Amino acid sequence: MRKTNMRRERLRERLAVRTAGLAVLAGLWLAAPQSATAQDDASADVAAPAADPIDPDAMAAVDAMSAALQKLVSFTVKSDATNEVVLEDGQKIQFSGGVELQVHRPSAFKVTTKADTQSREMYYDGKSFTIFAPKLGYFASFAAPSTIGQTVDKARTQFDIEVPLADLFLWGTDQTIRSRVQAALVVRPETIGNRTCMHYAFRQEHVDWQVWIDQGGQPLPCKLVITNRDDEAMPQYSAVLQWDLTTPVSVAQLAFTPPAGAHKIAITEIPAVQGEAQ
Repeated sequence: MRKTNMRRERLRERLAVRTAGLAVLAGLWLAAPQSATAQDDASADVAAPAADPIDPDAMAAVDAMSAALQKLVSFTVKSDATNEVVLEDGQKIQFSGGVELQVHRPSAFKVTTKADTQSREMYYDGKSFTIFAPKLGYFASFAAPSTIGQTVDKARTQFDIEVPLADLFLWGTDQTIRSRVQAALVVRPETIGNRTCMHYAFRQEHVDWQVWIDQGGQPLPCKLVITNRDDEAMPQYSAVLQWDLTTPVSVAQLAFTPPAGAHKIAITEIPAVQGEAQ
């Protein structure tokens, strides 16, 4: 019994530092191990890697997706997500959750995350950023820059707050993301729900990531999978995305109003790492 309790405590500790990973979650379909023949059959549909590790078609697809994302003004995107936590003995535990992101560019959003382990709401109104824990009744705010991208960066670098689905704001605006790609591969078209999406795979120094891009209508992401290569267990998080581009999202409905009984608490900046660029 004591050993079991210790494992649970370790799991809680890991969850405490990984709950921000709900930012990029999704439903991950796990297939039973395939035989060698089945694997050969499946791989026959995947193009062999080119001599150049970066396929220009894959990069062009991400550029087109980035351009489509930057054109969106008022929209809602929902994500069904799965996040992996790795125990000290290497066992992987998966947790599911959901994210809803409502946006009115250039200066307002609301993010709602729901999971059994934690629920959070994040608000940005062009002047301040607020994070609210509805189950606990506490909220905290900081003065925010005038753009969504700068606010997302400030939340991460100064307060260690990861805004869920933040890459949807940053693709196309931060060219350093593109420059960090070391390999890019066009995999194959695949069906996700009722959508036909082209599957692409990318590699950076510390992370592998995959994106499925809708082939009908606008080239928006259908699914994301991120693999942490810094951890030898290589935990993954994945997100299946559903877009609503027709229902208007007003700035007013994204404003934060503290509910009755909510308490404001101070928010503390994380200490700067010695030698880190400011």
